[in-house]
Amino acid sequence: MDENGELHAEAAQAISNASSATDEGIDMKPAQAEPTKTETTPVDPASNPFMNGEIRTLDGDIAGDEFAADAINYQVLLGKIDALLERLKLDA
Repeated sequence: MDENGELHAEAAQAISNASSATDEGIDMKPAQAEPTKTETTPVDPASNPFMNGEIRTLDGDIAGDEFAADAINYQVLLGKIDALLERLKLDA
């Protein structure tokens, strides 16, 4: 490499020869993965709200749909932000 940061032709050729020599030693066969066994565990529908179609909000209430849950969660978060600002004695 010269002072301008350009690579000389001889150096480029040497790098090219060195990299092609090391590439030959690489095994290019695709690895065969073992099939994974998935175990199914019984899930209680009461513990998984998505299994029985219930959508819960941040405060634990059951909402009618995703849009209602979003609206309720928005109000819950606004209340928490207001409480935090009040506790920190900040005005927003």
